[in-house]
Amino acid sequence: MGRIVAELAAEHDCKVVVKVTRDDSAPSPMSEAMFDVVVDVSSREGIHQAVGIAVAHEVPLLECVTDVDARAKTALKAAESKIPVLHAPNTALGVAILRVALRSIGRLANSWPVTITETHHAKKIDQPSGTARSLVEDLRISRNDIEDGDIISNRVGEVVGEHEITFFGKDEKIIIRHQAVDRRVFGHGVLRAARWLSKGRSPGSYSIENTLEDLGDPPVITD
Repeated sequence: MGRIVAELAAEHDCKVVVKVTRDDSAPSPMSEAMFDVVVDVSSREGIHQAVGIAVAHEVPLLECVTDVDARAKTALKAAESKIPVLHAPNTALGVAILRVALRSIGRLANSWPVTITETHHAKKIDQPSGTARSLVEDLRISRNDIEDGDIISNRVGEVVGEHEITFFGKDEKIIIRHQAVDRRVFGHGVLRAARWLSKGRSPGSYSIENTLEDLGDPPVITD
């Protein structure tokens, strides 16, 4: 993902100033660099290094690692009092839109049984995916009958990422499905979110849905 972000940066009028690897000691590689945002697409262990760099330089952190444990969550929470922190398990624009829609549907159909199915490539480590877990969080806003353990996870071949949510009503059902067909979609999402995060945000916690404000107000639908 780091390579993809670097390849796409120019398309978003961005520049990757410093590349940090797991062998680099933080924050010395950045001692003379000027940058607006720290983007972490590494691993659970890399989160602490990314937090250290962002806090030391007082710049926002875009955290894209999906497999976040309690220790990493504590580090991110502590950073929120000092810098803007946006944790995005999935940076695809379509997923951000999906999550907004899911909260509305979940509220209106909160008595309908629901299932979440996610499919990723065979080498993906975390199961269920961070995206699927975030969808469960969205549904929990209006219902308490779904848990992470209810997610159906598949690991097959080279599938980039698919998430399907099904609501079962009486004699009808609603199916919402997002499919990522190229990993570049996440790179575009990273750069879009990084630009949004760099625009003078106050210290605190942000989500990928917050970046949708750049798309303008949603249409008003009347009966």
